[in-house]
Order: sequence, then structure tokens, then C-alpha cells
Amino acid sequence: MGHRCGLVRPGHPGPGSPAGGVRDDRCDDPERRHLRAVPPGSSGSLVNPLLEQEREYPFARLLEIKRRRQDQGRTVLDFGQGDPRDPTPAFIRRALADAVPGVSSYPTVKGKRQLRVSIAGYLKRRFALDVDPDRHILPVTGTKEGIFTSHLALLDPRATRRGVVVFEPAYPVYVEGTRYAGGTVHAVTLTRQIGFRPDPESLGREMLARTALMWINYPHNPTGAEVDAAWYARMRDLAREHDFVLASDECYADLCFGAPHPSVLVPEEAPDFEGVLAFHSCSKRSCMTGFRSGFVVGDPNLIAALAKFRPSVGVATPAFVQDAATAAWDDDTHVHEILDRYRTRRACFLEAFERLGWHHDGGDATFYLWLRVPEGFGDSIRFAERLLEEDILVTPGAFLGAGGEGHVRFALVSTEDDSRDAAARLQRIQP
Repeated sequence: MGHRCGLVRPGHPGPGSPAGGVRDDRCDDPERRHLRAVPPGSSGSLVNPLLEQEREYPFARLLEIKRRRQDQGRTVLDFGQGDPRDPTPAFIRRALADAVPGVSSYPTVKGKRQLRVSIAGYLKRRFALDVDPDRHILPVTGTKEGIFTSHLALLDPRATRRGVVVFEPAYPVYVEGTRYAGGTVHAVTLTRQIGFRPDPESLGREMLARTALMWINYPHNPTGAEVDAAWYARMRDLAREHDFVLASDECYADLCFGAPHPSVLVPEEAPDFEGVLAFHSCSKRSCMTGFRSGFVVGDPNLIAALAKFRPSVGVATPAFVQDAATAAWDDDTHVHEILDRYRTRRACFLEAFERLGWHHDGGDATFYLWLRVPEGFGDSIRFAERLLEEDILVTPGAFLGAGGEGHVRFALVSTEDDSRDAAARLQRIQP
């Protein structure tokens, strides 16, 4: 078992890598290449050089692994990507179907006002925020798109201050969006010893002086960690002291098993919300990943900048999807029902982990479990490969950046039957 393939996030050094994060995508064991990085291409100067350096997007790789095993006649229990397998609530599907027009026209970037009014209503119910649907809210085609493209509007690749702070392990899109927009990634590693929450006072002042944008994400993907209103206040103060945009990915805000999670936006800072944006999504809250619908809310000057930029990209949400999203944001009951299903699956796995003496190091939110790699199983990729031998697909922590190694992520997105089946299969896994 002496061979090991380097799987280091682009832009971050790893074992054996020089400063700057040049990674080694080679793998000397053909039996283990299916979970390893794809060797970079050599297509020459006709494409963006990042495409030659870029490893395959982690979740695309997981889908390919699943497809290959299914082609072999295997039934894969998929807990890899955070893509809910539960049906979208019927009333949302009806709203979509009823809105499909006979003649379809280009949608506008700002979307239908009724959608923005419904989003404002949700923000009032959920966070006691009073926002102006015309100044504070902008629909996005899912938060992945909204987050990735926002870097193109918020960063100047020619400026000295073009740094983007990302706390890892993390959703890969923060790093990818930064790199394609010509920014510089400043990765800060989170650990279980600090509860996967950074201490604002510990962040280097030299780094912050070069920072244009900082991403925070709570409840946290992949660990499920949470923060409180006081922590958000410290981060807002830090952003204003050092004059950078604070962007908060809050797509798991409604998936909490304890008290409701706060937002980075607070009522007392309305209407300016100076330098702060929050991104929300229908995908996880309402089982609507395929609909591609979310929104960004916050500082009206930043919203205006994004609204000016987005027509050039052509990412406006289709009108009939907006009607489905309007129905989703108008209703909270279905969210409680969805959360109950995740609670059942969570309990099933946590009981299995306890029987095995395994440790869930994450928090009490999101539909993820952050399992520490048990002793004797090697690194996160080796452990994920061992689980795959039982046809259980999970995400190795190494796929999620610095700080991810030593853990695997279970996404509780499959059915209750699949969860029970997987929990039973775990009992026969040995190093």
C-alpha cells in the first residue's frame, strides 16, 4: 500500500508540492485511478490555460464513477453529491407546469416582480428582514451559477487587491470562480478543533489588505457546523474595517436540526447592508436542484452591479421556473416535511457510526455527515474506495480542499430504504 496519488486543490500546496500548489495528478496504480484526478490535457494555446491545469470537477467525477458501476450491473447507494433524490413537492411542480407558455420569450435578469416580492416575504418571515424587492434582491440560476459568475463582476483581475478568502474544506465553486475571474485564492484551513469556524481576529492583516472578497458558508458544507449572530457581526465589522465584500452562501439556512440559523444580514443594518451579500437557493430547501433557481440579496449597490453585469452572461431564470420558485418561497410547510426525512436518515447513520465506534465530527445542520476516517483505513480516498467496494458512494474530504483530508462526506440525499441498506453494509466493512 505504498503508492499514493497527489490530490491537491489547485492553488494550494500539499505534501510534496512546491509553494503555489502544483499538484501531481499521476497515479501509478491503474486499479485506483477511478477516484484520482484526471491528467491535465495538452491542447495548446487555443484554450484558457486553466483548462489545461484544471482537474475534473469533483462531483462530475463521482457521477462518472457511479455510471461505470451501474454499467457493470451494480446498484450504487449514492451519498456523494448533495443532490436530493426526494420528489419536488407536487404544488411546486404544478406551478411550473401551469406557467409553461405557448410562446416562450427571453426572461429578464431582474425576473418577475412577484418572485422578488415572494422572496422578500420569505426573508421577513425567516430572518425579520425588511428588504425592497426592487433594490435588494436579484434572482440567480441556482447559487452555483450566481456564486461563480459573481466573481466576474466583483473582482478586477488587474488590481493589486484581487484576493478572495475561502475557508476550506469548502464547496469548490468559490475557488473555481476566483481563478477563472483572475483573482487570487487565499485559502484558510478550518479544523474540528476550532469547530470549523474561523476566528476573525486570527486572520492575517497582510492577507486582508489584499482581499477584495471573502466567502463564508454557514450552515457549513461539508461539516454541518453553525455560527451565531455575534460571529456574523464580527465578520461584518472585519469586512468594513478592511473594505472587502463579505459574501455569505446560505443555501442550507433552513436545514437545521436545532434552533433556526441566523443570516449574515440583520434588520438593524437595512436598507444599506453595506458590503454584504447573501445567496439562497431553492435546491436544498425545496428539492429543486434541477430547476436551477435561487437569489442574491443585500447591499443595493452591489446588487445593481450584478444586475448590470448579468445580461452580458445570459443567465436569467426562465419565467416558468420563476413561477415554481415563487410557489416555493411562499410556503414553509413543505420544508419542515423535507427536514423530517433528513432527520430520519441522519439518525440511521449516526446510530450505525456509533455501533462501529466511528466519529461524526460535524455539526447539527445541513444534510451532510462529516465522518472522520476510522483508524486503519488510510486517507479519505482510500476509505471512500473501500466504501465503494460495498457500492456506497461518498465524497472524499480531499475533494473539498485543504482541511478535508481525514474525513469523508455522506450526503443524506438518498431514500430511507437506501440509508438503512447502507447502514447495514457499513457493519461488514473492515480495514
